[in-house]
Amino acid sequence: MKIIGITYYDGSENVVLKSDSSMLVNRKPLFVPEATSDLQVLPCWVLRVSRLGRCVAPRFAARYYDAVAPGCDFFAADLLREAKAAGKPWTEAMAFEGSLAFGKWQSHEAPVLKCEWQLQRAEERVAEQTWSGDLREVFAQAVARASRLLTIRQGDLIYVALQQTPWQLQANDLLRCVCDGEELLYCKIK
Repeated sequence: MKIIGITYYDGSENVVLKSDSSMLVNRKPLFVPEATSDLQVLPCWVLRVSRLGRCVAPRFAARYYDAVAPGCDFFAADLLREAKAAGKPWTEAMAFEGSLAFGKWQSHEAPVLKCEWQLQRAEERVAEQTWSGDLREVFAQAVARASRLLTIRQGDLIYVALQQTPWQLQANDLLRCVCDGEELLYCKIK
């Protein structure tokens, strides 16, 4: 199983590969890695690949995933800055254990997704972002991009982080995603 990330951070498109140990599911908390003092997060969507594909054209992309879930892409911003400056791989900053949380799977056939991501600190909402509208074209481009780089297989995950300004996290923060009144993602930072 592969986890392929398409992110738009620092004004450019980036492709990130994560291992399956990067997954944080079932409302498990994220423990801040000791190696970082600047943990940040980008809200994202996670697509579950349902069939084998290589160089998938965007117009056929919907055939290659069967569900979507709200997610959170965590990264160590200080380690990322150091890796970029030194021209080193970003793995340590982007693919640590628990660096991708995702919530409840939803049907990919819903044409319009309206969700609100929230960052709460001490019971107070400190940041939020609402995504609404038709994201099928965004998902199609992500599947096409991922499948140009690697053969995608059933069970692989592709995540798409659209927000370009990450949220800085602290211990005891809470991340939630609510869609149409239903909580689909809950992640506590420890």
